[in-house]
Amino acid sequence: MKKYLLAILCVSCSEMITPSDSFNDAQDLGIIENKEIDEASGIVASYRNKGLLWTHNDSGDKDRIFAIDGNGKGTREFYLEGTINRDWEAISMATFPEGSFIYVGEIGDNNAEFPTCAIYRVAEPNISASTPQTNTLQNVQKITYKYPDGARDAEAFLIDQTSKDIFIISKRESSKRLYRLPYPQSFTQTITAEFVQELTFSAGAGTPLYITDGNISVDNKEIIIKNYLQVFHWRRNANESIPDALKRTPKIVPYTPEPQGEGICFAQDGSGYYTLSEKGNSTATPKLYFYKRK
Repeated sequence: MKKYLLAILCVSCSEMITPSDSFNDAQDLGIIENKEIDEASGIVASYRNKGLLWTHNDSGDKDRIFAIDGNGKGTREFYLEGTINRDWEAISMATFPEGSFIYVGEIGDNNAEFPTCAIYRVAEPNISASTPQTNTLQNVQKITYKYPDGARDAEAFLIDQTSKDIFIISKRESSKRLYRLPYPQSFTQTITAEFVQELTFSAGAGTPLYITDGNISVDNKEIIIKNYLQVFHWRRNANESIPDALKRTPKIVPYTPEPQGEGICFAQDGSGYYTLSEKGNSTATPKLYFYKRK
């Protein structure tokens, strides 16, 4: 009886242990196999397809996203029906009772000239050995929004996995700005985003300090955001909102700068985080990197 109780207590204690927030240096997972992925701007771990990642190219590409595995292999592409890639800059995921959904952010605006931006939402497909190399995703929903204080350039948005609120982080300002699209987001009317607060991390002007991507872990407990030189990490306190978490000083976690490195996401199982870069003006071939949790 005592052994049985001890076993229960040990299991309970192990479930309460907080994972380490220390990560190893970059592990080179190899060259991206699909040569069509040359301006990768966002990346996110699939919820429905174990071990797969979703990514997409920057502006100027077709209206498609790509599926790759954890070693950068795979050449399947998925077109989002009825969309145009004006300037896709970020990709994220969220789960609902009806399944998991992919969100693609048409949020880039280098010259701050567009009156509205958009985030596309589509049900995540199941990928099997019989899935064709080229596919089309239908029933794409469009969240159209504008900023309350003029056009902005952005490359990162976060989805609270509990509330389903969407938080957008501006890219270029000296003090980056956080905006919110509260759930449920309209698919028929233009939403005015709520300005929430200025952000003090990655403060200052200039390209190295531009915010290029971010992600929230599947369990909704961790936030990761990057600029061109650094990666910032927060572990959320119990019942802490995303804005409140972002007010706190983040932990700087390992990152080896890549040629125009933009994309970042947690692994689906929380074992670490991936980064992926654009080719940019470099002759370097884009690679996938992984930073394993210690």
